[in-house]
Amino acid sequence: MRRVVALISSLLVGGSAHAVGNIAETVHNLSVTGPGQFKSLNEDRICIFCHTPHSAVPEAPLWNRRSSGSIGDQRRLTGASSAQPGGPSAVCLSCHDGTIALGDMVSNLREAAVRDNDLRGTFLTGRSNLGTDLSNDHPVAIRYESGSIAIGGNLVPPAGVGLPLPDGAVHCTSCHDPHDDSTPPFLHRPSLNGVLCTSCHVLSGVNWNWESSSHAISDVSPRSADPWSERKPEWRGRTVSENACMNCHMPHNAVTGNGLVNDQEEKTCFRCHDSSVAQDNLRAEQMKFFRHPVEQTPSLDHEGGHLENPLSTRLHVECGDCHNPHASRDDLPMISFNPTNPMGTDHSTAPFVNGSLAGVTGIDINGALKNEADYEYEVCFKCHGVPGRSACESRRCSTAEQYRMTRQDGIYNLRDKFDPGNPTLVSYHPVAINDPANNGEVPSLRNDIPLSRGSGLIYCGDCHSSDVSPAAGGIGPRGPHGSRNEAILALRYEFNPKSGFNLASGGLCMKCHDAGSLYGNDSFLHRQHVVDRGLSCLNCHDPHGSASYPHLINFLTSSSASGQTLEITGLGGSSDPTWVDTGRYRGTCYLNCHGTVHDGAEY
Repeated sequence: MRRVVALISSLLVGGSAHAVGNIAETVHNLSVTGPGQFKSLNEDRICIFCHTPHSAVPEAPLWNRRSSGSIGDQRRLTGASSAQPGGPSAVCLSCHDGTIALGDMVSNLREAAVRDNDLRGTFLTGRSNLGTDLSNDHPVAIRYESGSIAIGGNLVPPAGVGLPLPDGAVHCTSCHDPHDDSTPPFLHRPSLNGVLCTSCHVLSGVNWNWESSSHAISDVSPRSADPWSERKPEWRGRTVSENACMNCHMPHNAVTGNGLVNDQEEKTCFRCHDSSVAQDNLRAEQMKFFRHPVEQTPSLDHEGGHLENPLSTRLHVECGDCHNPHASRDDLPMISFNPTNPMGTDHSTAPFVNGSLAGVTGIDINGALKNEADYEYEVCFKCHGVPGRSACESRRCSTAEQYRMTRQDGIYNLRDKFDPGNPTLVSYHPVAINDPANNGEVPSLRNDIPLSRGSGLIYCGDCHSSDVSPAAGGIGPRGPHGSRNEAILALRYEFNPKSGFNLASGGLCMKCHDAGSLYGNDSFLHRQHVVDRGLSCLNCHDPHGSASYPHLINFLTSSSASGQTLEITGLGGSSDPTWVDTGRYRGTCYLNCHGTVHDGAEY
């Protein structure tokens, strides 16, 4: 008898007097002495609501509750195989799925007291009630198999986890100890600083790891709004690094079940990236008229840029398509130079990605998928350079589409505009590679910027960026989140073919090209066309590349940007405008430009 009593005592209290004393002070004490919202008014026994020394059910040691069996098959969430049904998770859910009353016990011990206890009709409510649909909760009752769960990285080998994995499976008790709330809420390890999550999850790649990311090391605290308001004060950290994983994720009752994110994707990011925590206000950038439309969520199953295959997914853009929150870190601006201080060195080196794009997938210059982009343009090609598609899936992007702009070469896939392996490509801006043979005839290239005709490279972000970013000479948010300029351009660019922009007053093209050289007609009659006749650069030049002629000459054959359809057509029996290269800085045009005939016009 003495041995039986000892066994019962061990099972009920977890083998330590500390466990009994601690549970009495937690919300798992449902007796009259309990400190929580839910407690009995007539039952003074603490353990009876979960355990009984007699007539127990087999789900757990001396278990005194029924199971609702509501775990379900969570393999679709993880790719892992299911564990044995029931187990510790079913035990926990006998209260926490809200289907069984707190006082609904199975023991016949002191039957009258059990039958008449006042919690027989009381069910958990609020955040403690996980419900029967666990698709927005961390998966449980699944086999812990290294590498089977790919969200955000791989898994620590089972031997190195250091947390309970009953029968080799993840259960509620892998994270929670129901008898010990010394680390709220009943955790084996703290959630602060990512300690608990990184016990299982390994977040790293070729050139990045979670430990060096901004979300892991930032000591910034909120300046205004509280981005962690759904977390109880005793669970909450003071800084970004202390909250770590919990800045973005909720292991239970997540708003977005896929990835266990605490809000819709961009709304999660804007909790901090609205200048309340992070310095830059990206929410304000996304409210500008010209922007990447991250608010247009493709579906609730959006996987984020580090998992999706851009070669097969439909066109969309979300924060996670360009930024990996587990890898992204603060870094120098991703520009080839700052127009305010052109020879300064406070920028990265084109075309390499900086820390903000670390660990993001891409499409290389040949059209192949890359698990981690090395160059900035590879990230851009995920939408604008997918093989067999146009610049924005089956169409051109918004500005060109709105103005019904057509180019002579009829090529709109931007990767095809920069790919030196494209046999039809004749000239291109030096984004992927420099073309000295072509760029050698660019006398207008400014000599006070760090770009050379023979080897200089630029970023997509030198042109496409916020109007207050370093690419525009400002100090505001970097990158193409939004801009007051059409096509998300850093500086003004004139899309109206008959509205020449004063070259001397600046503008996008003048970042790299010298107005004096252009006014002086060093290579072409720019003054007569742009200044005297008020024609914009885009009539003749395609800023990405041309499969028609050298020098980015790719005539804008049609556009409605001026409010009427303007065309550049051929003469006589030719529908195509024609330019003939007759030597260095010389050429002849055969075309009709907005009603003005050039029949062998030479320069």
